[in-house]
Amino acid sequence: MARLPLSARTRTNMALRSMLTSIITMYYFMWSLLAMAYKKRCLKIEQRIRNREQRSLRLSQIICDSDATCISQLRMDRRTFHVLCEMLRDVGGLKATRNMLLEEIVAQFLYILAHHLKNRTIKEFFYRSGETVSR
Repeated sequence: MARLPLSARTRTNMALRSMLTSIITMYYFMWSLLAMAYKKRCLKIEQRIRNREQRSLRLSQIICDSDATCISQLRMDRRTFHVLCEMLRDVGGLKATRNMLLEEIVAQFLYILAHHLKNRTIKEFFYRSGETVSR
C-alpha cells in the first residue's frame, strides 16, 4: 500500500487536530454553561433562605421582642395581638396558608392600617412579593 505524500498527511493531521480542538472547546463551553446555570440556581435558593430568615426575624422583632415595639408598629400590645389571632382562628375561621403564618397575615394587615402604607412598602418591610401582599 502506497503512502500519502508528506503534504497530504500534514493536511489530514491539521484537519483532524482542528476538529478535535473544536470538539474540546465545545465540550468545555457546555460544561461552563451548566456550571453557570447551577450557580444561578444555588444563588436563588440562598436568596430564598435569606428572605425566610429575614421574614421570621422581622416578625419576631414586631410581635415578640417588647410591648413598646408591638404598640408602635401594630398599635396593640403583644397579649392583645395574640388574643386577636386566636379569635380570628377560632371564631372567624381564618387559617394560615402554606406560605404564611396567621400571625404574619394579621401583622401585615394591622401594619397597613396603622401606618397607611402601600403594598410596595409592605413588601419591602416584610420581605414578600407584591402579589403575596395584595392577596
